[in-house]
Amino acid sequence: MLITLVAILCNSSQLCLEKVVTNSEQSSITMAGCQMNAQAGIADWLAHGPYQDWKLQGYRCVVGTYVPRHEA
Repeated sequence: MLITLVAILCNSSQLCLEKVVTNSEQSSITMAGCQMNAQAGIADWLAHGPYQDWKLQGYRCVVGTYVPRHEA
């Protein structure tokens, strides 16, 4: 079963967007692992990616492929 970890990020201008952090095809996440370890994984992803100045507003673990709203 494909699991996708999605982060909801907002910048200082209150512009918010959804970004796919990873999925179970890219890493070995499971639904339980996603729910328990998502915040640590997102913190590492934020620290090493282009969204370092954005704040985490929330996240979700989704079954299947997820297309962020602004990309649909």
